[in-house]
Amino acid sequence: MSFDPVTRLSAAEVRLLEHINEHYTREETLSQLKSLLQTAVEIELATIPIYLYTYYSIDRTVHTGENMTQSDIFANKAGAMIMSVAVEEMLHMSLSSNILFSLGQMPVMYQKAPLSYPANLPGHRPKAQGPNGVPHYGPDGSDSALIPLSKLTYEQLWKFLVIEYPENVEAVPQDGTHGGWDTIGQVYSYIRCLIASRHIHDEDFKNGSKDHQMQSYNYAPNNTDTVHVSKRYDSWKTPTDKDPKAKCPSAAAVAVFNNSDDSHSGEKDMPSEKVELISITRKEDAFIAIDTICDQGEGYAQPARPYGDHGGEIETQPTDDPSKSELSHYYKFLTLQAQFEEYSQYSESLPPFPAPPPEVITPSVNVAGLMQDGVLFNYPDNPKTADYPEELQDISHFCNGVFQYMLILTETIYKVDPTHQRVFFNEGMHRSMIWVLDKFIQTMRKIKIESGPYKGCRMAPTFENIDLGDRATSFEALKALGVKANIGAEGLIQQAIAMSPNVDGDYRSSLKSAAQNIQYYVAGAISTEDADGKSMHLPNVAPYWASH
Repeated sequence: MSFDPVTRLSAAEVRLLEHINEHYTREETLSQLKSLLQTAVEIELATIPIYLYTYYSIDRTVHTGENMTQSDIFANKAGAMIMSVAVEEMLHMSLSSNILFSLGQMPVMYQKAPLSYPANLPGHRPKAQGPNGVPHYGPDGSDSALIPLSKLTYEQLWKFLVIEYPENVEAVPQDGTHGGWDTIGQVYSYIRCLIASRHIHDEDFKNGSKDHQMQSYNYAPNNTDTVHVSKRYDSWKTPTDKDPKAKCPSAAAVAVFNNSDDSHSGEKDMPSEKVELISITRKEDAFIAIDTICDQGEGYAQPARPYGDHGGEIETQPTDDPSKSELSHYYKFLTLQAQFEEYSQYSESLPPFPAPPPEVITPSVNVAGLMQDGVLFNYPDNPKTADYPEELQDISHFCNGVFQYMLILTETIYKVDPTHQRVFFNEGMHRSMIWVLDKFIQTMRKIKIESGPYKGCRMAPTFENIDLGDRATSFEALKALGVKANIGAEGLIQQAIAMSPNVDGDYRSSLKSAAQNIQYYVAGAISTEDADGKSMHLPNVAPYWASH
């Protein structure tokens, strides 16, 4: 296995580095570095609700195995690709947080997600500029960088491209103070220059304990949600039967892992070569972390940038890993967009590299067809809890509460004793995201909205910055939201019971089941105990924040 060497500074970065060395003081450099890293944390955080919202609008379970239709196969691929990007954005947020913590400053995430949607990423210019200042126009002729919460559509994928737009190889590094930044890669480019300056030393990255940083075992590049199948498969064939030419091969033979385990930077003689999520103790570690972020997503795929000590070797593929098994974020979204029938109808201003993929003529997809085939939920655009029917609002509030508490749990990891971090992560972050938030949102989307501005749509997460109060009392606030959500779910149960079995039979059963599941997941978050009476709810962070 090989790994990308650390990127050499571009000519534009060298010019900025010389300016920093000559005109900045050490105090100014360190202060700006910390401030810009916190901004980077917030930029990465801002992308996560956007990607998750679109991900949950997709139903990947309508048909499986030999019964999969072309819509099922596309939905499976789209969901896996979007989730694979979301997983890496969480990695990027963690890497930026580790760098910031190593400098002695706690990263802040609680209530730092966008205030409303459509949202502008923190510091992003109102217009998304492409190479040489050419605007990146969308299919509607717009160059707005505002990103909505929206179901999977051709237009939403274009908005994703705006987020992941690759910076030009000679793009000027940007800190966002002079009118904002054009691409995320340019923000990290500026951070790289600050770290490379003579004002920043290895010792500066020892102010936050390495052992208290987010540890590598808390991250895996793939899970069941980042894997998709390329075609129909035989559910009964063994994983060892990997003949891809079979009419219906095994699931293992057609499985595609969208993230690669070598999609990160590092040198052969460094311990970091085997992990994506690294701890930071010196400048070189910070360079590797930033390179990993840029290679995976926003700053990669440039045909004229020499890497490390490759003697000027030029990278020519839109991938982020030496094994060439993983596409960059930008190109993942572009390949999905090429399957929509609109791809051949609009002339978008795309960068010359990576070269856009050809349109997928057969089978192409469209939103109406995906919804008719049941693989796409009719999610509303930019929903707000206040606009949901009253009987659904407390359920939405609890969903937002879990989202915000998940961010508090992430911050709290930096306060946990190293010997307990793995347990805390599994019981806190993993449980809150996989066993509560994920299942809760999947349950919510089974509920039809019967009135108000979203009538006819399915209930979706709103990802609002609900106020849980001080971190020390946030779990008690989450519990209070859970009690109200349970009451709201009980109301839905009674509503289902009152429905006519003859007229509303299927939905009557579905609504009752969804409401009962809501109560189950609320209990799992705030009150459940196992057979021995041991608490199974999310960990209460109060002891870690008592002095704040």
